[in-house]
Amino acid sequence: MGACGRAAGPPEPGTVRAVLVRPPHDTVRFTAPAVAHRCGRGAGVLVEGIVGGNGVLLWARSGDSSVIGDFPPITRGDSTTPRGAMASFRFMLGEDARGVTFDSGSVMLTRSDGRQALEAQVRGSGLEPVAGQRVRLEATFAAVPLAPASDTASCTVRL
Repeated sequence: MGACGRAAGPPEPGTVRAVLVRPPHDTVRFTAPAVAHRCGRGAGVLVEGIVGGNGVLLWARSGDSSVIGDFPPITRGDSTTPRGAMASFRFMLGEDARGVTFDSGSVMLTRSDGRQALEAQVRGSGLEPVAGQRVRLEATFAAVPLAPASDTASCTVRL
């Protein structure tokens, strides 16, 4: 009797497509493989996509085990707001690594076709400190598998 299908192991990654617009004319676009991890103690999910020097990190924090729905942006040091999202974008401009933390906009998470996978939309802006200017940020996570319950991330606020 033969078997067919994938061998057991880590799930295939989903994708993130990201766009950063730096006025007046610089735009950074990238696509990367993406994975999601449940936060320890069931209080959210950590979603990441990285390729080369570019990446997006999204932490959707909830007061319960629900990670579906709309999440308002919260700041990195906010340890009291029960439901919100933090997103950081890292990108390369030539040989220079830059970073932006999302501080306004919206995040929406949904299930992907009833599977153990997530979809996420991140839209907003943040301050790019090296240039001292605001940049527009968009990231779309698609079919991102949720790692097994035994593979959690330590999602805690540390200053």
